[in-house]
Amino acid sequence: KVGSRKYKLGASTNDPFCPTLRGKVESLLPEKVASVYEIVINGIDQGRVKEAMARGIRAAARVGGVVKITSSNYGGKLGPYKIRLGELV
Repeated sequence: KVGSRKYKLGASTNDPFCPTLRGKVESLLPEKVASVYEIVINGIDQGRVKEAMARGIRAAARVGGVVKITSSNYGGKLGPYKIRLGELV
């Protein structure tokens, strides 16, 4: 589930992206994926966040074994902005 009652920033396990929960919840991961990294980027303006994301995506795409790069917006719980990955690269 996305959300938590204990912390100011409500976040916990994002079940559809958790490989160890396959078979228990509906998964959004390709079958061969064994681990997932979630990276949160904060910045002083949207342009800088987009630039950081673009650089990170390009770097991750060069790493062997990377199967997929995707994003999630948690139903808008983390803010009003939506940055589409396809527009960055």
